[in-house]
Amino acid sequence: MSKISVSEKAQEYFLKIISKQKMEGLAIRLTATNPGTPGAQCGILYCPKEYITKADEHFQMKGFEIVIDEGVSEYLDGSVLDLGKDDDGEDLLTFHAPNLTKSPLPEDASLKDKVALFIKNVVSPSLAGHGGAVELADVTDDGVVKVKFEGGCLGCSLAGVTLQDGIKTQLNQAFPGMIKDVVDVTEHVKTDETYA
Repeated sequence: MSKISVSEKAQEYFLKIISKQKMEGLAIRLTATNPGTPGAQCGILYCPKEYITKADEHFQMKGFEIVIDEGVSEYLDGSVLDLGKDDDGEDLLTFHAPNLTKSPLPEDASLKDKVALFIKNVVSPSLAGHGGAVELADVTDDGVVKVKFEGGCLGCSLAGVTLQDGIKTQLNQAFPGMIKDVVDVTEHVKTDETYA
């Protein structure tokens, strides 16, 4: 289970903004986008009780709860939330997540290995809802990522949109400045599994 630290002032701030929402059982959700990559980001959201799942870790605070999806909890372990003031004297909530960019790969892992892990853990599961998947074929020395679609994505008329608006965007966010382009090297053939 993750450990998080929330200062008294931050807890008071959260309780104040939650009470203004007038929603019973409203929690605070800590999130991580692109964890384990150079483009990782953390966030804080309201979480209505109907969106709290069995896959969430729960942290009881004074008068409210903080939840974290267990899929990102290792990246948010050791997080510190505090409330201070900005230069204008306004409240400034800070969220320090020291493990956010921690990767299970060694520090000297190649870009190809890092991209392969990201595709396996983040990109491909997002396509699974359509019966599709994608795998890494190669990463060139100049940062061109080559992918192959599988399953429902094989022969799909939306594969180009998925590539440009989905996969390329995700990779550019996760690996800022490292990806020159993303190209599809799949020999597309419509099958019974093809999504569209």
